[in-house]
Amino acid sequence: MLSRRSAAVTANRWRLGEVLGRARDTDWSRALPGAGLGYAVGAGAVLAAATALWGPRPGMIVAAGAVNAGTVGTTPGLARPRAAMGVSLAALAAAAFLGMVTARRPALSVVTLVLLGAVAGLLARTGQAASTTGTQAMVGFVTLGRSPQPPDTAGVLAAGIVVGGLAQILPQLVLRGATRGSAVRHRASAVRPGPAPDVGRPPVGEAVRSTGRALVSTDPQARWHAVRLALGLALAQAAAVWLLPAQRGYWITLTVLNVLKPAWVTTASRGVDRWVGTLIGVLVVGGVADAVGLRGVALVAAVTALLWGAFALQPVNYALFCACIAGYVVLFLQVVAAPPGDSAVYRAVDTTLGGLLALFLHAWVRRPGSRPSSDRPGPGATRNG
Repeated sequence: MLSRRSAAVTANRWRLGEVLGRARDTDWSRALPGAGLGYAVGAGAVLAAATALWGPRPGMIVAAGAVNAGTVGTTPGLARPRAAMGVSLAALAAAAFLGMVTARRPALSVVTLVLLGAVAGLLARTGQAASTTGTQAMVGFVTLGRSPQPPDTAGVLAAGIVVGGLAQILPQLVLRGATRGSAVRHRASAVRPGPAPDVGRPPVGEAVRSTGRALVSTDPQARWHAVRLALGLALAQAAAVWLLPAQRGYWITLTVLNVLKPAWVTTASRGVDRWVGTLIGVLVVGGVADAVGLRGVALVAAVTALLWGAFALQPVNYALFCACIAGYVVLFLQVVAAPPGDSAVYRAVDTTLGGLLALFLHAWVRRPGSRPSSDRPGPGATRNG
């Protein structure tokens, strides 16, 4: 009787039923096969063109901008996805530049990532767009930080990321403008003349103001999340750089970045999804890539197929998204960093360690007197994060 009551108290404290329910939540009606295919083909075309011009490594880096735009464009809960794509692209290029130029000095790289993580942690509760932008930027810092470059080369590659992203964003804006203009003309002829509706401009000013408010915020949950994220990144990146260089322990850092969120239930459910999805992605795609060695047309086709799955399934279930995007990241790092010893088993182990670290930090690094079950998502949060 006592053990049963103790188990009930523990389940209530950690909200295990809600965590597992959120992790299993799958809604196929939210799938985006058409939009996902458009973004995936766009990224594949950018990869093919850049590879033909400059080679596979620069091609993958330039295509990272297109992949970023597609990931943001299919993220649920964004009020202005195209504006968010532009802001996120700029943040990704800047973070990638910092990652490449600081990579030769590991201590400086860790300190820079920790500072960026603290800022992203404060921004995470200002809305889904800010949270997505911060996470995408730091993923760029970590992955491209595996390819140290002098400042001039890093600047050229960062500019290439912007070009790759614009290749995704500009056609979307043109098509949207043509569609909206046609709709406005149709309504004007059918009803009565009047001013065209405001289509909205990229909220750059609002993004700057939100950033300023977040940095001076007195919201204790935002501050504690910033502490958790900065501490988690410091531990994960230090382990990746100094303790596990042969294993390419940056998978620990990538997992902490993607799993750790302000809300406990979101963190725990994403941890489960991320672990399951990433294990599938790295073991299947990593195993095939290690055995076959994808190059040329086969590499472009594999990247396009994985990105289609990621973009189309992102609103459906986070584990499915993680499986596809982890497979893409495996191919990206295999081409960009050419890491010896980066086996699928190491990736699986490091992903597990990163997920456990994120859960530990959220469970124990928090405001005195609070409990994990008291955390709630910030404004603009969605079921995916």
